[in-house]
Amino acid sequence: MQAGVARGLATLSAEYYERLIREYAVKRDKICAALSKARLTPFVPQGAYYVLADVSRLPGKNSKQRAMYLLEQTGVASVPGSAFYHGSDGEELVRFCFAKKDEDLDRACRYLEKLKV
Repeated sequence: MQAGVARGLATLSAEYYERLIREYAVKRDKICAALSKARLTPFVPQGAYYVLADVSRLPGKNSKQRAMYLLEQTGVASVPGSAFYHGSDGEELVRFCFAKKDEDLDRACRYLEKLKV
């Protein structure tokens, strides 16, 4: 499998990667804007398919409870920040993936923007 991936990487043009960078930047900016409107401060990544957001203002004692609250209130799933840290770090963060179809990401952003807390 690694040989196949290596060959694919070698044969894809720079244009492919440039288009991918532009597409992901648009998606990133879209979800970060929605998170900001919801007053969930995003930590804007420079190169990723996900964004961490500060959910400390949401009800719950930890990131899992806050992620579940967000899911119940908006229908938008996130991953508790504690999954990526040791100890109590990450308890005020959740992670959102923005590598989604545009229509799905647009819907999630609309739902997030309507969050009331």
